Amino acid sequence: MNEKEITFILQKMEEEEIRNVYEIHMKKDFPPDELKPLKAIFAMLERGFYDCFGFYEEGKLKAYAFFVIHPQWEVGLLDYLAVCEPYRGSGIGGKCLRAVKDYYKDKKGILLECESVDSGGDPQEIKIREQRIRFYERNGCRKTDVKSRLFGVEYTILYMPFHNQEIQALEELERVYREMFPEKTYEKQVAVFK
Repeated sequence: MNEKEITFILQKMEEEEIRNVYEIHMKKDFPPDELKPLKAIFAMLERGFYDCFGFYEEGKLKAYAFFVIHPQWEVGLLDYLAVCEPYRGSGIGGKCLRAVKDYYKDKKGILLECESVDSGGDPQEIKIREQRIRFYERNGCRKTDVKSRLFGVEYTILYMPFHNQEIQALEELERVYREMFPEKTYEKQVAVFK
């Protein structure tokens, strides 16, 4: 290899790093109706079913990924994944997913929420949503027949298997959401359907 090899490091973030990523990156990278309050993220971390990772090359944060996952679960949910703005389009997103797959190798896989193309609105937004789904599909994810609606936003649910193991996506997603949201919020703001 002619170029020097660059080490790509996946690292769990501490509270201050999470706070910085949230304020500096997440508020720009995600629409307000998709971004949960920081206190909700910290509450799930405290309860033991949330992981926040930074992806670093040469000591610089290149991307981040947050997961709803418990040590005893076989399937988790990718809550947020984004490549930091200056590094987009360079293959880092795919590296992140491969690193996550390796980290969670004892799990069956990860569910992912992608904004529904059907509810996209204007052509530019539809194109962005289609590109996002294609990115995940190129990196080993596949669409399920499950959809969800959270706080008025509709999602297509994808699944990234780690060992070619099939799952009951609807049941797994319901289990994750019921851990994430109090019962009253779940009943009013959450729907999982085929």
